Order: sequence, then C-alpha cells, then structure tokens
Amino acid sequence: MRAVCLCFQVHQPFRLRWFWPIEGYESDSASLDLYFDQGFNRLVFEEMSEAYIRLNRVIQDRGLRCTFNLSGTLLDQSTWNPELIRSFRKLRGVVEFLSSPYYNSLASLFEEKDEFVRQVRMQRDALSDLLGVRSTVFVNTELIHNSVIARLLRELGFSAVLSEGGFGLGERSSLFDDDALFTLFRHPVLSEDLEFRAHDTTWCEYPLTASKFAGWIAEIAGDLLTLYVDYGCVSDEFLGDLVDELGLRGIDLLTVSEAISEFDPSFYDGALELSRLNLKHCLSNHMQHLYLHELERLSRMGAGGDKIFGYLQQADIFFEMGDGKPYPFDYAVNALSILSDYARRRV
Repeated sequence: MRAVCLCFQVHQPFRLRWFWPIEGYESDSASLDLYFDQGFNRLVFEEMSEAYIRLNRVIQDRGLRCTFNLSGTLLDQSTWNPELIRSFRKLRGVVEFLSSPYYNSLASLFEEKDEFVRQVRMQRDALSDLLGVRSTVFVNTELIHNSVIARLLRELGFSAVLSEGGFGLGERSSLFDDDALFTLFRHPVLSEDLEFRAHDTTWCEYPLTASKFAGWIAEIAGDLLTLYVDYGCVSDEFLGDLVDELGLRGIDLLTVSEAISEFDPSFYDGALELSRLNLKHCLSNHMQHLYLHELERLSRMGAGGDKIFGYLQQADIFFEMGDGKPYPFDYAVNALSILSDYARRRV
C-alpha cells in the first residue's frame, strides 16, 4: 500500500429526553429543552470536545494530512466550547473538510430530495462561515450513495464522494471513477477494526497497537486505502504513533483531494447502491421504518425548516431503535411520542 486517506467523522448528537405526552400539552411551544436532554448533551459534548482539541493539537504539530466531516449538530453544540471551532480553524491548509447532511440525517432516503439538498447546502454554508472553507467532496450519512444522489451532488458542484467499499477493494485501489464523480470507497474491515473491535477486550487481536494496524495496511496490495471512522475512537497517543508507524513503512497520508490528484482512478462498473452495513443498524425493524415514514410525511407537508425538525431526523435516533439495543421498543415509543407532539404544532 502506497497511501492512506484517513477520514474522521466528528459528530455529537442531540440525544432525546424521556418525554411524557402530557408535558407537550402543558407547554406553549416546542423547544429543545422539551424534547432533548440538554444537560446530558452538554456534559458529553464538553468531555468529548476536550478530547477533540487534544487530537487536533497532534494533527497541527505533526502536519498530519487527513480529512474531516464535521456534523452540523457538532457545529451547533460548539457554542458550548468555542475553542473547538478555533482549533479546527487552525488546521486549515493541513486537513480537508467534507460536506454532509447538516443533521446527520437519512433525508437522502426521502423520495423527494428537497430536504436533503437543503441540509447539504446548510452544512456547506456553515463550513464557509465558521471555518472559511468550501468543500468539493461529499460524504453522506452512513455512507449512503446511489445514482440519484450522484446526480444531485454533481448539480451541487461536488467533484468527489466518499462511500462504503467492499472486501478486496484495497487489492486494487479505493479510488474509482463512475463517469459521474470520483468515488473513494472506505475499507470496511479495517475501519470497523479501528472504530469498534479495537475496544473489545474479547477480540482476538486485542490490544490493537499502531504498529500492528500499520502492518496490516502495509500488507494490502494497491495504491490507496481509505479509512473512515469516528474521531472519538482514537487517542492522541495512538494517532501520533500511527503516523510514525506508517512513515516507517513508506506509506503516505493524503487528504481526499490529494489522493484524487495523485492516483489514476479505476473505472467502477458495479451497482451504485451503497451504504454502511446495508443500513441494517438503521432500518432493520418496523419501528425504524415507521419513524422514517413519519419524518418523510412531515417533510412533504412542509414541516421542515427549523432546528427541532432537523434534530429529530438524526440517524442516531434510528440506531437506538435497533434490535441490538437494550430497550428498542421503549425508545421507539418515546421518539414517536416526541415526533407526534412536534407534528401537531406544525401541520
């Protein structure tokens, strides 16, 4: 392997509070405090923002070439710690920033794409206002990509997209041209190793060291390998060590745009219907599909446009209704109660 695109999602959701319907009728208007656990959200954000700032110092000090997707919900929460935005602003010229749906939503699955396009423009404008950058590369929530989305992205002026890959892609390259957009396919196994399995003490490869991980990358044939993981899954020590270990093996770190300029793409002729884990964690049961249907119905009826409706679209809400979660039914009842209370005020 000659080079790695190390891409990070930096995201903190607005988590729902436990909502009793009578509270909605006792309140004159919808509000963040009515539907979301703002005390807990702030507590988690303040802890994670300090970790992000430490990681950013490593990237700045080492001149580490990597790529970030900052969610709109993270940008909104950054008012609780403005130093976080300042620390990302210092990385301009070293790293690249991607565009994505502002609310980390599944709006790209709606039949009508107006809400999806609105959120993409919102996030791109926010990056311009807060960081002074304009992104030409896109990554969708949960790496969702298809031909319809590709057409919309071209119309919006994007030149490349990051999406989900498959086994064996790294044996050639993870950079493809489908006659529409340059597409970088993430390596799902190594990305999931770093984000999830590395923290599982029962995993046969535990503990995962930077040396071991860099060794796995070096053994893969090809020009380019793309990783896309949550920023909070790595420590500042691991990140610094990984830079050293990749350097010892002659492997460069590149931003997405640098990779596109550096390597010739392969032509991709496979099916363009891609997503992380085939969305099994988001849309595997009736409750999740019902919630998506209600969001889409409200969007068609013109309920969109405010922050609350955006936060109610977060993919994180779908995760908590997943079959593997402790109380998916209870969570779904709570989420649908909140959505119902919001809807009666808007439509």
